[in-house]
Amino acid sequence: MIHIGILGSGAVLQWHLRGIGQNAGIRVKAIASRNEATGGAAAKELGAAYYKTYHEMFAEESLDGIINLMPNHLHYESCLDAIDAGIGHILCEKPLGIDTERTKTLVEKVAASGAQLMAGYMKRFNPGFRKAKEALDRLGRVQFASFTTVETGAAGEVSHRDQSSPWKTDPALSGGGNLTHVGSHDIDLLRYLFGDIEAVSCSLRRDAEGLPEYYANGRLFMKNGVEACLRIGRVNVPDLGPDWELFKGGWNEILEIIGDDGYIRIANPNWEGDGAIKVTSWFKGEPGPGVAFFDSSLQWANEIAVFAKGIADGRLGTAATSAEDALKVDLAVRAMRISDERNGEIVRLGNDAISE
Repeated sequence: MIHIGILGSGAVLQWHLRGIGQNAGIRVKAIASRNEATGGAAAKELGAAYYKTYHEMFAEESLDGIINLMPNHLHYESCLDAIDAGIGHILCEKPLGIDTERTKTLVEKVAASGAQLMAGYMKRFNPGFRKAKEALDRLGRVQFASFTTVETGAAGEVSHRDQSSPWKTDPALSGGGNLTHVGSHDIDLLRYLFGDIEAVSCSLRRDAEGLPEYYANGRLFMKNGVEACLRIGRVNVPDLGPDWELFKGGWNEILEIIGDDGYIRIANPNWEGDGAIKVTSWFKGEPGPGVAFFDSSLQWANEIAVFAKGIADGRLGTAATSAEDALKVDLAVRAMRISDERNGEIVRLGNDAISE
C-alpha cells in the first residue's frame, strides 16, 4: 500500500481524489489545509488524518509521497520544505514556482537531494491527446499545430478583475494570467507531442498594468520544424462549449495537427475531464473521417498511476512531466511575455534575452 499526503483542499482536490480512487493500492493517509471546513471534511470522508499545516503533517506522518495542491505562490516553498523533511516523491500542481528563478532553484534542489518531483500537467495523460501522439506517424511530415482555448468568464472575470479565487488575480501570487493557468498546459502538450521549443513570438492583452493577461496570441517554433499557434481567451457568455457537447462549465479547447498526409482535430469540452473528448482524424488513403470519443476523466487516473509507479520503482518514468520539463514550460511562458514586451519580436529559448 502506498501512503499519500495531500497539501491543500481547493477545487482541484476532487479530481485528484477521483484519480486516486481509480488506482488500487493507494491510500490518502493525511490532508493538510488551512481551510478546516474543506480539508477536515475531506479527511473525515477518506478516514485520513487532518492537519492545519503541512509542517505538522511532515512531523507526524510516515508518507511515501505527497500531492501538492496549494495555491501557486506556495508551491515552491512547500516543495522545498517537503524535500527537507525527507519526502522522496512529490506530485506538484503547476507552476512549480511563480517565476523561473524559483523553478530553477527547485530543480537544482531536486537534483541534489535525489528526490523525485513530478509536475501536474495532467492533459498529457488524457486518452484523447495520447491518441493524437500515437497517430503522429500517420500524418507524414507534420507542418503545423494549433491550440485554441476559450473559456467562460462573468463580466468582471473576463479580464481577471474579479475571481472566486483572489490569489489568481494577482500575478505576484499566481505567476501570471491565462498564459500561466491555461497556456502552460498547451505548451506542455506541445512538448509532449513534438519535443523542445526553439523560439516564440507572442502578443498579450491586459486591462491595466499589473493585472494578469487575459488574451494571448502566440507562435511557437519547435526544434523539429513544426510551427504551432497558441490562442487563449475568455468571453462573457454562459453556455460556451463545442457544438457536439452540452455546456459543462464554459470551456472550448481545440487542438489541430496538420501533416502532409493527414489531419487530426481534438475537441475538449472542459478542463476538469468530466466528460468525453472527441478525436476526429483524416488520413491519406482512408475514406475518413474517423471519429472516436474518450473518457477525459482518465487523465487524472493515468497521472496518479504514473506517480504511483514512480514511487514503487524509486524513480520517475519517461511518461512523467519532470521538474526539468516544468522548467522548460516556464521558460517558454517567460519568453512569450518578453516577446510581448518587445512588440511580438521572436525570442529564442536559451538566448541571453530570456534572462534579461
